[in-house]
Amino acid sequence: MGLVRRLRREAERHDIPFSQISILGAIDRFRGAANPSLLAASEGLRSSNLAALLKRLDDDGLVLRERDVSDKRKTLVSLTDRGRTKLQEHRSRRDLWLNDMIRMHLSEREQEVLFKAGTLMERLALTTEQSVPDTGNPK
Repeated sequence: MGLVRRLRREAERHDIPFSQISILGAIDRFRGAANPSLLAASEGLRSSNLAALLKRLDDDGLVLRERDVSDKRKTLVSLTDRGRTKLQEHRSRRDLWLNDMIRMHLSEREQEVLFKAGTLMERLALTTEQSVPDTGNPK
């Protein structure tokens, strides 16, 4: 997973840790407000670790934590305008860097193969865990 490490390292060169960018991205994928329990599960975090990340993001004005109007015991987390801007800046920098690396290091044919593979991987990523057959192997 050298590419993932490299992307993280590129992200860390800027003013926000990758762990925080990851949480901002997860909130964005929930299309609005996210329940912290679902966020923790989607990011593979313990609730205590997520709570610390959310506190920092809240303190920095990147997320807003509010009570769920349908269940006052629960909290919902959403991106602020500043958080949305920070996430978009990160994504733009990442995309520029990745596009530059692809153009500089891959042939035209390799770029076509990469695009096709990316399309297939995206399709797999959208597959829910429930639709994956049980192979009998423990996770």
